[in-house]
Amino acid sequence: MTNLPATTTDVWTPANDGDKMSALAALACLPSRATSSAELDRAGYYLALDGVTRYGLSIAVRAIIQGALNHAFFPSPPELRLQCNKAMEAHERMAENIRRRERENADFNRLHGNPPERTEASKARVAALHEAYRQQVDGEEAARAEAERQADVRARYGMTDEALAGVKDRKPVDPRSGRKSA
Repeated sequence: MTNLPATTTDVWTPANDGDKMSALAALACLPSRATSSAELDRAGYYLALDGVTRYGLSIAVRAIIQGALNHAFFPSPPELRLQCNKAMEAHERMAENIRRRERENADFNRLHGNPPERTEASKARVAALHEAYRQQVDGEEAARAEAERQADVRARYGMTDEALAGVKDRKPVDPRSGRKSA
């Protein structure tokens, strides 16, 4: 299976007068209602289609021909404009989401600033702190292992606290170092 390049559709190019005339010509296959003046109708359509995009207009024409209006007549100017708006809804929502995220990111950066540059000195300081932390953790693990070893020896030989308390001249043992204190 081969990967084909992704194609994107330009949904934001405004429709020009030629695009609008082509769209109305494509809709001419539908029976039209009786009108009083063709010139007034044309002006109404141009007014209704002011600001629409080529993409929205083409999708609207296709939808109307496929029965989106639930009637089989040539659409009125408001019906055609509503279909153009409907064709662009998802794209406008997506663009608004992108603008919202960009505003949120700008607000965050304004409040918190960008992270500082990582210099060699800051990298060395972080590495030293990490190494100190690892040594502390390793030391705690070693002390825990030694305490477990001593507990195992005491359990193996029956050296309970009561038994050890009965031993004369016993010097207390520091549990962390395992050495007798003076």
